[in-house]
Amino acid sequence: MATNTEVARESHPKRILYVITKANWGGAQRYVFDLAVASKEAGHQVLVVSGNEGPLTERLKEAGIGTRTIAAMKRDISLLDEFRSFKMLLQIVEQFHPDTIHGNSSKAGGFVTLAGRLKGVRTILFTAHGWAFNEGRPLWQKAVIGLFHYAMVLFAHKTICVSGAIRQDAAWMPFVGKRFFVIHNGVTPTHLLSKNEARLALAPELVRGFPNALWIGSIAELHPTKGLDILVEAFAAIAHELPVVLVLMGDGAEWAKLQKLVQIYDLPDRVVLSGFVKDASSHLPALDVFVLPSRSEALGYALLEAGLASLPSIGTRVGGIPEVLEDGVTGLLVPPEKSIALSQALTELLTNEVLRNRLGTALHEKVCSEFSTKTMVERTLKLY
Repeated sequence: MATNTEVARESHPKRILYVITKANWGGAQRYVFDLAVASKEAGHQVLVVSGNEGPLTERLKEAGIGTRTIAAMKRDISLLDEFRSFKMLLQIVEQFHPDTIHGNSSKAGGFVTLAGRLKGVRTILFTAHGWAFNEGRPLWQKAVIGLFHYAMVLFAHKTICVSGAIRQDAAWMPFVGKRFFVIHNGVTPTHLLSKNEARLALAPELVRGFPNALWIGSIAELHPTKGLDILVEAFAAIAHELPVVLVLMGDGAEWAKLQKLVQIYDLPDRVVLSGFVKDASSHLPALDVFVLPSRSEALGYALLEAGLASLPSIGTRVGGIPEVLEDGVTGLLVPPEKSIALSQALTELLTNEVLRNRLGTALHEKVCSEFSTKTMVERTLKLY
């Protein structure tokens, strides 16, 4: 948490405006929260604008940080809503008069960079948590979205990429190379529950039904890009051969699909979808193996949190995941969307306690040394 990070107090405080589309609690929201709290601790005046109320705004208010919502600013595209959202954002910029405006998510980035230019904001930043032109879409849509992102980078004074992979994905953009800055997401050690406490809090029925089982799990929004359906398929391949259970922490649009898969594979007693878990990272000691089976991933806060918990981890070879997991050294890497490869990696870890301990310890050391909130905050505030 940024509240545990020592931040040098600025002698010349600024007015900083953060904008993000959704106020749920995902990686981008965690990022905005950490930066907003750190900026406030450094003596800056901070305001966060989001498209709705949610866990992010609740935490910000608890931290004493001002928030505003723009109800029309949603992920779905609607020309009338876009016009209303942009008009209201312009009003907020006029009222708050920021020295720095920092957009997160594609839509918020588009609004921020244009509004910042129109209102003469001194420093305009956009953080790329991923590129929408990498998503599975028709080629013409990717081209249009790619041009939109390029315009954002042109309008922004500086663009932060949360992983080297995100920067590489934008290498095709001409004349803007010096505007990119790779700043990895960072985490700070927090309180962890004991294994027994975490298991009883997450799934007491698994504790009772499978007292000697090894626990596999993940923390993720239930979204197609997270590849949790592949994890369920891989788990099904080993569930009747090994004493294992599966726990997925998170909520989202894929809930019904994942529940259906659990029924199809006849695993209702071995798989628990626990829904949104507040302070989910504190429950990670419940697991013996952490899995991030994403189809695409900028970097993955949950993977860094698994490292803080010293969990042996498996990830897909996409995005920034290989920047955290070095195959065979700090974790295991598998191809995306390959349930057989994932089930083989799971079997390798589950049947080898020495390997689990070695990989978990190595990942912990790497995360602590290379992915700290303090470093992320210091490097970002320098850009302001």
